Amino acid sequence: MTLQRRLILAVLLGVAIAWSLTSVLIYLSTQEEINELYDTAMVRMAQQMQAMLPLINVGAVPQPPPQNGPLPGDADLGDMGDAGLGDLAIAAWRPGGEPLHIDPDGDRLPRAPHVKGFTNIAIDGVPWRLYYLDDPVEGWRVCVGQIQAEREELVVSYLQAQVLPWMLGVPLLMALVVWAVRVTLRPLRALSAAIAARAPGDPAPLELANVPPELVPLVGAMNTLLHRVSALIEHERQLTADAAHEMRTPLAALKAQWDVARQSNDPAERAQASANVEAGIDRLSHLVSQLLTMSRLEDEDAPPVRAAVDWHEIVQQVLSDCLTLSERRQVDMEVTWPAAIDPPLPVRGDPALLGIMLRNLMDNALRYSPAGTLVTLAFAPDAITVSDHGPGVAPGLLPRLGDRFFRGAGQREQGNGLGISIARRVATLHGLSLTFDNLASSGHTGLIATIRPATGQTPSPHSP
Repeated sequence: MTLQRRLILAVLLGVAIAWSLTSVLIYLSTQEEINELYDTAMVRMAQQMQAMLPLINVGAVPQPPPQNGPLPGDADLGDMGDAGLGDLAIAAWRPGGEPLHIDPDGDRLPRAPHVKGFTNIAIDGVPWRLYYLDDPVEGWRVCVGQIQAEREELVVSYLQAQVLPWMLGVPLLMALVVWAVRVTLRPLRALSAAIAARAPGDPAPLELANVPPELVPLVGAMNTLLHRVSALIEHERQLTADAAHEMRTPLAALKAQWDVARQSNDPAERAQASANVEAGIDRLSHLVSQLLTMSRLEDEDAPPVRAAVDWHEIVQQVLSDCLTLSERRQVDMEVTWPAAIDPPLPVRGDPALLGIMLRNLMDNALRYSPAGTLVTLAFAPDAITVSDHGPGVAPGLLPRLGDRFFRGAGQREQGNGLGISIARRVATLHGLSLTFDNLASSGHTGLIATIRPATGQTPSPHSP
């Protein structure tokens, strides 16, 4: 069901409920007012009749009029309009109980000597409301009666006068509600049409000039989402292009080596080509693994796990992972820790990701360190450093370290330029910064990578 239809049905249902409740309140209020009016009139009529009874000749005994005959003076009533004399009756009795036949309709009213005030009874199957009034001095008894249907008829007539205009106006009200809802939702339909007409990947924000104030937060959120989606699409496009470019060379090399291994008649040449194919496959496998890691990290806004990090456990695993490369390169590894009273850089996050960060930095340092040198992983209360004794990096290229697939000219070591990018992304997720500087002290060259809290952030074991 559309939002427009829901809104129309909700408004009409609300109107129907309000109309029903109003009708009930009108009915109850009108019934109370009419009962008060008629009861007051009956009491006044009884009082007036009682005041006139002592003037009647006590010796005369009025005789009942002929059945269905007119009362004396009926011929002089003139135009009675819409009067209904049968709905109201009056009766009176002498102190001894003899009735005074002053109203032929009143002769049907029972004397009921034990009833005082108002009572409701049925006379000939018709509900009546009666009022009895006694004269405590003279003993006269007066009764005024009214058929209750007269009251109900008046209540219904009044209610009809109030309700009928509503019933006649409901079609007009429905038309107005539908028109008003459609006009009110027109900006929303225009916004939907504008979104539907946009080309895929269009990063241009939606216009806010003609947007109603109620929709401004929604449009603002959609613009933010469009920007994020556009950035994500551009990121994926760039990653795909870079990956395709980076994989083109090893694939071409693999094909060439495979052709050599398949066509060469020299066993040594075939063996060398097979070894080259195996190395190329390892490089491609490492590249795909790095690409998957980078893609997963790019989609994260925060570490998947936030727990207090035990750097000792992470370092033990990192050293174990780098041991084979260290032995192959004949480069030693050492780890230094701060004093016992000063814990290493406190961080809350994902130990697995932080291990990937350190392993990539150590791997990079080991690959570019000459044999017989030392790679140092040093922990301090406010930083972590990884330093080597390699050739370093040209000062102009230091800012580019961490760009995807970037490798300095003349590099002979196998790699794809993603390791530092992954390390920098992991550091960013944990509120850390990763910077690089050349070493030029004591006659040694090298590169030092420094991890410290990012500006304005102070990771600690107690941070949320």
